[in-house]
Amino acid sequence: MYVCVCRAVTENEVHDCIASGATSAKQIRDTTGAGGDCARCVRKICAILKRSDELTTA
Repeated sequence: MYVCVCRAVTENEVHDCIASGATSAKQIRDTTGAGGDCARCVRKICAILKRSDELTTA
């Protein structure tokens, strides 16, 4: 599923960034470009980050 349509960034790519150590939407943007155009995907990216953080701290 696409998270960022502008840059064709998938949810798997966002998860890969998180697995590689990304902890913020800015870090994911710097790696994938997601959120760099219209920024509509930033909320989705933040939700993925939050879910990932909850899974690792639980």
